[in-house]
Amino acid sequence: MDTKQRLYSLSQLHHLEQKDLQVLLTDWLIISRLLFEPDEMVINGLEQPFEQIKLQQLLADCKINEDVWVQLKNNNEETSLHLLGDTLLEKSILQKKTFEYWEIVYLDYLNQRLERFGSFAYLRSYEEYLFHNTSDLSERRTFESAEETHVLPKMKGLNGDLSVDCNNFPGYDVFYKGVCLTSCWRIFLGSPYQKIFAKPLLLEVQQIESVTEIGEGVWFELYKDPFQWKEAANLKFQQLFRDQLGISQLAYTNGVGILKQPYIEFAFDDTLVQTVQYQNDQFQPIEKSQATYFVTRTYDFLTKQYQVNRMKGGLNALAYFPWIDDDSERMMNYRVLYPELTLDKGLSAFEYYIRNSIEYEIQDLRYQDYTAILQLFIPKRAFLDFPTDELKKILKDMTIHQISRKNDSLIFSLEKEGKHLMVYFIDQNKVAAKNRLDILEN
Repeated sequence: MDTKQRLYSLSQLHHLEQKDLQVLLTDWLIISRLLFEPDEMVINGLEQPFEQIKLQQLLADCKINEDVWVQLKNNNEETSLHLLGDTLLEKSILQKKTFEYWEIVYLDYLNQRLERFGSFAYLRSYEEYLFHNTSDLSERRTFESAEETHVLPKMKGLNGDLSVDCNNFPGYDVFYKGVCLTSCWRIFLGSPYQKIFAKPLLLEVQQIESVTEIGEGVWFELYKDPFQWKEAANLKFQQLFRDQLGISQLAYTNGVGILKQPYIEFAFDDTLVQTVQYQNDQFQPIEKSQATYFVTRTYDFLTKQYQVNRMKGGLNALAYFPWIDDDSERMMNYRVLYPELTLDKGLSAFEYYIRNSIEYEIQDLRYQDYTAILQLFIPKRAFLDFPTDELKKILKDMTIHQISRKNDSLIFSLEKEGKHLMVYFIDQNKVAAKNRLDILEN
């Protein structure tokens, strides 16, 4: 089966009612039969020859709050639906020629469903999906050579086995607050995403082919041809979309993050979402450290109240140290890291977060005498093989005034170009129920 010439489609409909369910299921069967001739169906895991009358009766008997899974397939193509509660998940894998022939009909079918019930959807090259989301080394042998896999970034899986670190790929699917976050050819983000992204933010995403408001959600098309995803320009658009939404800041699975400057940052408080987007003088998205304009959006997804403010300026101390204690003249930032998932014991991550906390320029000089503190919370087992000597070597351009252990923590006192930084490596269990600043007094 040629993955390079197939299209992968996924859509999720939510808040369904019984009166709508039969129409949705009937339409799914009609569009599936238009797209291809199935020779097999799988009903709740049971494989059997395709029988349309039997399937029609099954779908007619479906009720909201049931758990029903149906798949139709032949040697080259497949469609499936999964009814669970009041949610319907649909998937299709279609040959390129099938999709191109039925594209207008199929997209109209999707749009009508998403306009009323849409939670999430995407369409993408199946090859692109596999490349960006397959971490298992043996599974990647089905579509690329060992030499191609060898040069990809690696991490350790939960069982300690080596795997590809897909967090570095623009089309990696991750999950945050119950929703899928990704970047690909076409993406629909429905109302559940407004707990993270205000709709005006989504409608103002830049450097993509098109953005369209449909129902309560937004459709994005990142580039023209899904099967040209390997083109450098298209990969760039795909990565920039991911950066603009801050997907890699919100969720990652490699224990340490992607180790690069954000284009947007978030703060959450009950029903309130605040974002700060970083832009250059042309109001284009850019990395935080290079920003000259800052777009702050505050959105209450319960009351629908929305505020936006664009300001020109430079980064202040809060941009690097969100917790500032004026009484004790301290400013602090923290990260929760899992270095055991990395191949270098977390060394690259330690260096990145340390440099990000000491190699900065801020305009509010009143903080220059404050004690800057970076707390890195790591599992207790990470102290057993901590790369102290290696960390000292890669920080050789800094003056290390002190390295000490105190109360199950490792402390570095660093200086570079007149800036001082205290770095605390702290056992996660020790501070689970304590205030992050108070722990420094223990």
